Amino acid sequence: MGIKVTENDVKKAILDYLAAKHVFAFRNNTGAFAGSYKGKARFFRYGAKGSGDIFALHRGIFYSLECKAPGKVPSNDQLLWMEKVMINGGRAAYFNDIDSFIEWWDNQS
Repeated sequence: MGIKVTENDVKKAILDYLAAKHVFAFRNNTGAFAGSYKGKARFFRYGAKGSGDIFALHRGIFYSLECKAPGKVPSNDQLLWMEKVMINGGRAAYFNDIDSFIEWWDNQS
């Protein structure tokens, strides 16, 4: 029985690789939660819908990196986000494993 690779495993591996290369990168959190304030129910959203899991800035170029477990693909919102980043001069892609990321990253310079 093989080891199951999760989306979080992919994120951590990419962040660790970028840190080892001294690239300015960070985890971009998005989501929503319900709560209450002064007795009133509230619903909070944070982050831009569809935005990448990791943002990086390297040599003046913005990168939006989406991480997925093996076999998974980005949602339509995530694909739209990646398209907007690329139209505006940034680079965006999604990855299911660290090896494909390293190959892609090494071809960016």
